[in-house]
Amino acid sequence: MMSEDTVVCTGWYSCSGRQGNIHVTTRALDLVCADDNTSTTNPGAKQTCPDSSPTAEMLDVEDFDAVYRGLNYNEGLVQEIQSYRTALGGRTYFERLLVLLQIKGSKLYPPKSPQQLQDLHQRIVSAETTLHNKHCLVFYLLKDLSPQHHDTTELSEAFAKEVHLEKRFWTFVEGLWFLDHLQFSTAVGHLTHPSIIPTFPDEIMHTLLTGGDKLSSLGMGGGPKDDVLALAYYNCVKPPLEDEKTRVEFAKYLAGRNVTDMYDWIHNRPEFEQKPLLEILIEETLDHNAWADRSEHDVYTRDAKAYELVSLPFSEEEEEFIERFLTEGRGRTFPNAQDLVMMRRISTGKLADVASDVATRGRRLDGVNWDLLKDGVKRGLGPRKDEKDFIV
Repeated sequence: MMSEDTVVCTGWYSCSGRQGNIHVTTRALDLVCADDNTSTTNPGAKQTCPDSSPTAEMLDVEDFDAVYRGLNYNEGLVQEIQSYRTALGGRTYFERLLVLLQIKGSKLYPPKSPQQLQDLHQRIVSAETTLHNKHCLVFYLLKDLSPQHHDTTELSEAFAKEVHLEKRFWTFVEGLWFLDHLQFSTAVGHLTHPSIIPTFPDEIMHTLLTGGDKLSSLGMGGGPKDDVLALAYYNCVKPPLEDEKTRVEFAKYLAGRNVTDMYDWIHNRPEFEQKPLLEILIEETLDHNAWADRSEHDVYTRDAKAYELVSLPFSEEEEEFIERFLTEGRGRTFPNAQDLVMMRRISTGKLADVASDVATRGRRLDGVNWDLLKDGVKRGLGPRKDEKDFIV
């Protein structure tokens, strides 16, 4: 039997345990427990959210000395966190939590002195937020300090148990901590837990999509399967992708993985997004810049993607839009743009348009170029080549 704390989205994140609609919230951590008081892993079961008055004696989070046990952020730890923050674009997810909970402490993280740590702690414990939100923030700080604490139980884990921090909060905050430390695979394993209501979904997606660049900026290498993490997170969490920057990055990522999947995904987006996304699909297939970092031994080659693109079941409106984009718009500068238009006309039986084309030339390949093909189409059509909208 699966226990309450079992992470369903493990390994390669099948997400088989997540049921029903996923609710995205910008509220604080206390919304992790669903309002309908039902379990996300078992819809018929009652939630086990922590009791505000546990019978066991609980560590007083306001007791600074008891919480931190004399530990502080040394210079090496501060520099490490600052380098990670720079790679993340200038803000850690811990700082995002402070903003979300309306705690003015971002400038104190990472604390560069014992006094700054005490000041940050005081701002957390005196904030107008729930007790378990305060526990979550302190838990994160103790996660930073845990390597300095030599005991059989990790410092942050011991604290979580002493304050009876409910496991789903614990899992969520650890996920953000691993994300802040660029340990993306471990982070995704935590952040796709079915008990968690997604928080910062678009921001997390953008971090995963640009993770390779972030690791490279620090001279670090990613894992062999890191490329699937963004897709795993998307499939499990279904981030809304309301942020245009994140949506564009994900569209490029998906187009690089599978042209047909990208086309199907476009149709599930709001109508006003679809044409810009079609442009991205074409650009990622044809534009040389999109292929600059690709290996020449890539299994999913540019030619294979182009053939797949030509074969997609575009609607009449999409067909007209794409042809204009490739002949009159920005797409006309892409390599083989005219070739794609001609191939599409042939594949859809618009032979009269092929015969009447005067712009497409193309290089000769095996003794054949577009002029020879167009001439053959003209002779084959005979007088029908002048019929408007003639389609085979």
